[in-house]
Amino acid sequence: MPITGWGRLPNGAEMVQYDAPMFFSFTEHSLLHQYPNMRAECHWHIDLEFTHIIHGHMWYFVNGEVIRLEEGQAIFVNSRQLHYGFTEDGTDCEFSCTLLNPARMSAPTAVYERFVMPLVTDESTPYVVLNPDDAHGSELIGRIVQLHDAKFGRPDGMRSSAVGDMTLADDTAPLTVLSCFYAILRELTVIARERGDDGMHDHAGRHPHVATLAMMVDFVQQHYVHQITLAQIAAAGLVGRTTCTAIFRELLGQTPIEFVNDVRVRAAAELLTTTQLPIATIAAQTGFSSASFFTRTFRRLMHITPLAYRNGMLRS
Repeated sequence: MPITGWGRLPNGAEMVQYDAPMFFSFTEHSLLHQYPNMRAECHWHIDLEFTHIIHGHMWYFVNGEVIRLEEGQAIFVNSRQLHYGFTEDGTDCEFSCTLLNPARMSAPTAVYERFVMPLVTDESTPYVVLNPDDAHGSELIGRIVQLHDAKFGRPDGMRSSAVGDMTLADDTAPLTVLSCFYAILRELTVIARERGDDGMHDHAGRHPHVATLAMMVDFVQQHYVHQITLAQIAAAGLVGRTTCTAIFRELLGQTPIEFVNDVRVRAAAELLTTTQLPIATIAAQTGFSSASFFTRTFRRLMHITPLAYRNGMLRS
């Protein structure tokens, strides 16, 4: 659930700017308060995602299920799952997030077909909660920490700004990424096989409206720069407007139009901190009908004006 807004592929998947292009990995060290409303945007991608709770706690949405993650725990989210992290009680959370592209890790064809494909296509394993007192969980969390340290170094030597830092700690770090990927793949394969033998899984099953929500979320994320109506969002999910609104409220806690404004504000926040574009230009480029409406909406969602947000982020 990276902070950086990377954009979308034509199929709606989040584009990822990797730390190590030759191995396609990305790691971020973040605080939940750095996200608008202390929640990530609902999204999906082909990458395997690993979020490790360093301090505090966080709630995590995966395909309609909500899981509370405690300090020390981590979660693996499989490829192509709708997900995001957030807070329900307003408390902050420090965490790391690592993305690994399973198709670009230099796996021989035989290895990819025997181990990678069965994992990423396993509908019975959309996610796995990892506990440090469990043998598999401890091993996986250790690998997640290795991936974190490969980018940022040990905690006492961590660079001050993780967000936007797109480099690894040294030129051998990509080898750490690659070795960790195979170790992680082995542990996840063992976990999946053990659960298959036991007939036990951590999750209650995919919510019946997740596929519909994903289509509507994809539509919004691809078209937020243009005028969007409730009817258009509903049509993207092949449902009526009433059902569309009910699905958004049930799964995301927002109306469809509130979600549109949320996506626009996040995109605007990215432009405010990465460009010197005037406020009016940013408003126009993110789908707002006017600079004044943009400012009101931004302030309502972010509790700060766009200009104050830009100045504060530049100072930090």
